[in-house]
Amino acid sequence: MSAQELFFHVDLDAFFASVEQLDNQALRGKPVIVGGDPSKRGVVSTCSYEARTFGVHSAMPMAQALRLCPQAIVVQGRMRRYHDKSREVMHIFSSFSPDVQQISVDEAFLDMSGTERLFGNAEKSARELKKRVTEETGLTVSVGAAPNRYVAKIASALSKPNGLVIVQPGEEEAFMLSLRLKDVWGVGEKSRERLIKAGLSTVALIHDTPEPLLRALFGDALSAFLFQAVRGIDPGILSGETANRSISAEHTFAHDIRDRNIVETLLLELSQELSFRLLDEDLSARTVTVKIRYDDFRTVSIQETLKQDIVDSAELFERARLLFRKKDEREKEIRLIGLGLSHVQDRGATEQLDLFPDKAQKKREQVEKALHALTKKRGKRMVTRARLIGGDRREE
Repeated sequence: MSAQELFFHVDLDAFFASVEQLDNQALRGKPVIVGGDPSKRGVVSTCSYEARTFGVHSAMPMAQALRLCPQAIVVQGRMRRYHDKSREVMHIFSSFSPDVQQISVDEAFLDMSGTERLFGNAEKSARELKKRVTEETGLTVSVGAAPNRYVAKIASALSKPNGLVIVQPGEEEAFMLSLRLKDVWGVGEKSRERLIKAGLSTVALIHDTPEPLLRALFGDALSAFLFQAVRGIDPGILSGETANRSISAEHTFAHDIRDRNIVETLLLELSQELSFRLLDEDLSARTVTVKIRYDDFRTVSIQETLKQDIVDSAELFERARLLFRKKDEREKEIRLIGLGLSHVQDRGATEQLDLFPDKAQKKREQVEKALHALTKKRGKRMVTRARLIGGDRREE
């Protein structure tokens, strides 16, 4: 792939469950589910591959997961610990590329263009990256390598766990034509049903359908996406972050979700993840953006710029939840939920502007920093949101 654009999509394998198995040898080789209390509407955050063989997947109600896999071991999530391990992995990524786009706690894009002289070709550099992650963190990653982010994203999922799939320049279209329809990232369950109902049950059939007909059948958003995706052209939904400094995270559901309680639980996890990243890098932010992608592939977003910095995960979650509820079209099923913070800057820069700081806000910030320091020292989250373990209390 010399003199060509090259992107890696690197995905940690069953991340939360893998961390639990790494920390507790008794869990290794067993079906592990990380998530909330099944008696209190808890949901699955992640599960091990041993549990996935029974049909368990993320965002599934915990009660349903235990019906499918009654022998599963349910573990309470530890977002602080996952964030710390994520940071270790991202640090390794940054030694391979100056351009690392972290899109969630367990996955990132690396722009590897022009790095051949340093690390060799795509296969050599990917294998070295995989080796270092395992040796230095005890975890495994799956890597997809391709000339664009979209194809790399799909490639990384095809040989999990601990996989490597490389799509050479010029082979993107052939690669897409070789896929099953359910392997086309971004086409959810409802969209597949609509395609099959229209007689388009394979990637090849979609490929051969003229764009005006696709538009007439599925509307502008989905048809434009399909026309480009099946040809291996990046539809642009995985492009880099906006020009102003920002951080973001998102979650794509394994199945389209109608239950808003599940969506908001995932939104809380994203809030904690971004709050940890702000604290780790001593940053502040005032603009909050929520992104929603529906089952028809239409994507909407809403944002709010606050007068004061976001100082803790609870405040960020409440802002995000209000934005989500304001923008959400409740009759539709959701495919993806995303949360972003923009106009991010060093924490001291905004503190200097606040001549009359909010004392209550300052106290919350100090508490959040103290908890953050404590959990980093002890290696686990000492305080967690009750919603993440299925309870009704605010704190435990």
